[in-house]
Amino acid sequence: MWIPKSIVDWITSVKLDEAPKLREENSALRAERDVLKFQLQVSQNQFDWLRMQVNTLQLERMALLEKAYGIKVPAPEIIRVPVLGEDTRQEEFSFEDVGEEIAKQLGYPVYGTKQ
Repeated sequence: MWIPKSIVDWITSVKLDEAPKLREENSALRAERDVLKFQLQVSQNQFDWLRMQVNTLQLERMALLEKAYGIKVPAPEIIRVPVLGEDTRQEEFSFEDVGEEIAKQLGYPVYGTKQ
Protein backbone atom coordinates (compact mmCIF):
# COMPACT_ATOMS: atom_id res chain seq x y z
CA MET A 1 0.00 0.00 0.00
CA TRP A 2 1.33 3.37 -0.96
CA ILE A 3 1.00 6.24 1.55
CA PRO A 4 2.12 9.73 0.59
CA LYS A 5 5.10 11.06 2.51
CA SER A 6 3.18 14.18 3.55
CA ILE A 7 0.61 12.06 5.42
CA VAL A 8 3.31 9.99 7.11
CA ASP A 9 5.12 13.20 8.16
CA TRP A 10 1.88 14.65 9.49
CA ILE A 11 1.06 11.51 11.53
CA THR A 12 4.54 11.25 13.03
CA SER A 13 4.70 14.96 13.85
CA VAL A 14 1.32 14.87 15.62
CA LYS A 15 2.30 11.71 17.45
CA LEU A 16 5.61 13.14 18.59
CA ASP A 17 4.03 16.39 19.75
CA GLU A 18 1.32 14.64 21.77
CA ALA A 19 3.52 11.96 23.40
CA PRO A 20 5.01 14.14 26.19
CA LYS A 21 1.58 15.56 27.01
CA LEU A 22 0.08 12.08 27.17
CA ARG A 23 2.94 10.78 29.34
CA GLU A 24 2.55 13.72 31.71
CA GLU A 25 -1.21 13.22 31.94
CA ASN A 26 -0.75 9.48 32.44
CA SER A 27 1.73 9.98 35.29
CA ALA A 28 -0.58 12.56 36.92
CA LEU A 29 -3.50 10.13 36.74
CA ARG A 30 -1.39 7.31 38.20
CA ALA A 31 -0.29 9.52 41.09
CA GLU A 32 -3.89 10.54 41.77
CA ARG A 33 -5.01 6.89 41.63
CA ASP A 34 -2.32 5.86 44.12
CA VAL A 35 -3.32 8.65 46.52
CA LEU A 36 -6.99 7.64 46.29
CA LYS A 37 -6.13 3.97 46.91
CA PHE A 38 -4.16 4.94 50.00
CA GLN A 39 -6.95 7.18 51.28
CA LEU A 40 -9.49 4.41 50.73
CA GLN A 41 -7.38 1.96 52.71
CA VAL A 42 -6.99 4.48 55.55
CA SER A 43 -10.75 5.11 55.58
CA GLN A 44 -11.48 1.38 55.67
CA ASN A 45 -9.05 0.89 58.55
CA GLN A 46 -10.66 3.73 60.49
CA PHE A 47 -14.13 2.34 59.81
CA ASP A 48 -13.05 -1.11 61.04
CA TRP A 49 -11.60 0.38 64.22
CA LEU A 50 -14.75 2.43 64.86
CA ARG A 51 -16.96 -0.57 64.10
CA MET A 52 -15.08 -2.68 66.65
CA GLN A 53 -15.35 0.08 69.27
CA VAL A 54 -19.12 0.45 68.77
CA ASN A 55 -19.61 -3.33 68.92
CA THR A 56 -17.59 -3.49 72.14
CA LEU A 57 -19.63 -0.68 73.68
CA GLN A 58 -22.88 -2.41 72.74
CA LEU A 59 -21.73 -5.65 74.37
CA GLU A 60 -20.68 -3.78 77.51
CA ARG A 61 -24.03 -1.94 77.59
CA MET A 62 -25.85 -5.26 77.26
CA ALA A 63 -23.83 -6.76 80.13
CA LEU A 64 -24.46 -3.73 82.35
CA LEU A 65 -28.23 -3.81 81.70
CA GLU A 66 -28.30 -7.50 82.50
CA LYS A 67 -26.29 -7.05 85.69
CA ALA A 68 -28.11 -3.94 86.92
CA TYR A 69 -31.70 -4.74 85.99
CA GLY A 70 -31.66 -8.43 85.13
CA ILE A 71 -32.87 -7.66 81.62
CA LYS A 72 -31.46 -9.68 78.77
CA VAL A 73 -31.43 -7.65 75.59
CA PRO A 74 -29.71 -8.50 72.33
CA ALA A 75 -26.67 -6.44 71.46
CA PRO A 76 -26.81 -4.90 68.00
CA GLU A 77 -23.69 -5.45 65.94
CA ILE A 78 -22.27 -3.55 63.01
CA ILE A 79 -20.76 -5.91 60.47
CA ARG A 80 -18.78 -5.33 57.33
CA VAL A 81 -20.30 -7.15 54.39
CA PRO A 82 -17.61 -8.44 52.06
CA VAL A 83 -17.88 -7.22 48.50
CA LEU A 84 -17.20 -9.67 45.70
CA GLY A 85 -13.73 -8.93 44.40
CA GLU A 86 -12.55 -7.21 47.57
CA ASP A 87 -11.60 -10.19 49.73
CA THR A 88 -12.44 -12.98 47.31
CA ARG A 89 -11.45 -13.24 43.71
CA GLN A 90 -14.11 -14.00 41.15
CA GLU A 91 -12.29 -17.20 40.19
CA GLU A 92 -12.66 -18.47 43.77
CA PHE A 93 -16.39 -17.62 43.92
CA SER A 94 -18.56 -20.57 43.03
CA PHE A 95 -22.12 -21.81 43.39
CA GLU A 96 -20.93 -25.41 43.65
CA ASP A 97 -21.84 -27.49 46.69
CA VAL A 98 -19.09 -27.31 49.31
CA GLY A 99 -20.14 -30.54 50.97
CA GLU A 100 -21.77 -31.27 54.30
CA GLU A 101 -18.60 -31.30 56.39
CA ILE A 102 -17.40 -27.89 55.21
CA ALA A 103 -20.94 -26.49 55.44
CA LYS A 104 -21.10 -27.58 59.11
CA GLN A 105 -17.71 -25.96 59.78
CA LEU A 106 -18.82 -22.71 58.13
CA GLY A 107 -22.10 -22.71 60.04
CA TYR A 108 -24.34 -23.23 57.02
CA PRO A 109 -27.48 -25.37 57.33
CA VAL A 110 -27.24 -28.99 56.22
CA TYR A 111 -30.35 -30.29 54.47
CA GLY A 112 -29.69 -34.00 54.47
CA THR A 113 -27.76 -36.47 52.40
CA LYS A 114 -28.05 -36.91 48.67
CA GLN A 115 -29.39 -40.27 47.54
